[in-house]
Amino acid sequence: MSSFFRELFSTRLYKNSQGRIVRRSTMIGIIVIIAWGALRFVHPDKGTNFGPYVMSCIGWLVSFFTPAIQEGMKAKDAIGMASWPYFLTNSIVPRYVIGGTIALMGIWFAFRVVNMPRAAEFLIAVEAEMVKVSWPNTKEVQVTTVVVITVMMIFCVLLACYDLIWHYLFIAIGVL
Repeated sequence: MSSFFRELFSTRLYKNSQGRIVRRSTMIGIIVIIAWGALRFVHPDKGTNFGPYVMSCIGWLVSFFTPAIQEGMKAKDAIGMASWPYFLTNSIVPRYVIGGTIALMGIWFAFRVVNMPRAAEFLIAVEAEMVKVSWPNTKEVQVTTVVVITVMMIFCVLLACYDLIWHYLFIAIGVL
């Protein structure tokens, strides 16, 4: 595990001239996923309520580790210390800061993952194998698609017939 963290904080590029297309595509995919998560964190009203929940947990941690709040003092007695949990849970600015930090850390993580030796070797091998693939032309894709759909329809009808036969058989013997 220590080699993983050592590589994560390294700045060197591993075989940067090989496997460029697959490595860049993988990096862009990781960045898109992490950016989507950061955006959902910042704008929770788009479906999930995750951002305010995390911010309330952070506010709870701040209040837990602040002695003045832990002892139950009022906000004015704690010289402004009690306003931190309220600020964290009810302001959108910390959400933007944390969301931006998540996005920046995600970009760095994506960059480092595609430059780690094991992952980079795998991605280089993937690109080398993709070059060897013989891709079908449009006519072959159309013909094979029709064949697959036709066979699936035949199997659907066949299974429906078997289902009806077993259904009436079980009714006849009194199981259903």
